[in-house]
Amino acid sequence: MDTVFGAKILPQDSPAIPLLERNDADRGVCISHLDRSLISIKILVFTIVLLIYTAVVVIMLWRASKNYNVVLALVLNDFHYVETGFSMRKGFWSWCWTFTVAAFDYFLLGALWPKIREFIIGHLWFRLRYGFRETEIVFRVPTGKEFEQMLALPTAKFQQAIQMSLLEATNRQFILGNTGFNTSIGPWELCYAASMDAHRLADDGVFDPKNWELSVWQKDECHQWMVWETWRHQDPSLCAMALEIMKERLKTEGKDKFVARLEDASAASAPLSDPAMQELVHSLIALSRREGFGMGEKSIETISEADRIRNQLPQLQ
Repeated sequence: MDTVFGAKILPQDSPAIPLLERNDADRGVCISHLDRSLISIKILVFTIVLLIYTAVVVIMLWRASKNYNVVLALVLNDFHYVETGFSMRKGFWSWCWTFTVAAFDYFLLGALWPKIREFIIGHLWFRLRYGFRETEIVFRVPTGKEFEQMLALPTAKFQQAIQMSLLEATNRQFILGNTGFNTSIGPWELCYAASMDAHRLADDGVFDPKNWELSVWQKDECHQWMVWETWRHQDPSLCAMALEIMKERLKTEGKDKFVARLEDASAASAPLSDPAMQELVHSLIALSRREGFGMGEKSIETISEADRIRNQLPQLQ
């Protein structure tokens, strides 16, 4: 079915393709959206993060000045630390304290420094280059330990997990309730390099920033980039109309059990992160397959019909 609500393959000359390829890292999927939150909120979020990392750097420098020899010895000598004559005469508890402090210092150096470096080359560099804008382009990609755990799952469970995380990451309430650079959730973490590339294309007049409105960019089986314009599915009134159309059609097809389960899901107020809600959604998808239809295809079909009906209403009045 040819519809604006389904996936669209990008033309080969699209300026988006080099950007997506450059920041893909063999993941084959990313999320973009436009952050229209108040500039004052963006400044506040950035300032808080900057102060936190500044405090951490100060603590690291202070600890390095106090215990740098122990940390250096641990790092360079694979944790085999030996001091000279006089120090070797220290008592047992003194040695315990020395290595406890050294372990703390090593943690600061090993665990926190990568995060500080990521902040410097990411968020800080982005603000230095582009400042604070009324509308900013935000990219998120699946990465980190949570994504690695997903990759270790069997194929069917991986597909379920990544689909559920996509639903959470593209949730309208979540997007509206958080400033753009505070929208990391689950395996979906911010990609500042892609955001800077997108802003550069916009500033050069090469690619309209409106094209980055809430969308999922994904490679298909032929390794072609396609886009799901998720923002088209975010209109509450249109979604409500589509839901009613879907229920009516399913009832006429005798799928009352599925309609009842669908009504339970639409009436639930729990967030998608709630395990019970996730189980309900998974059961809906599994039930639709047993009933012989795809939930995704049915959703696109009904929301397209709802959009057609709504567009005809002004003409009939």
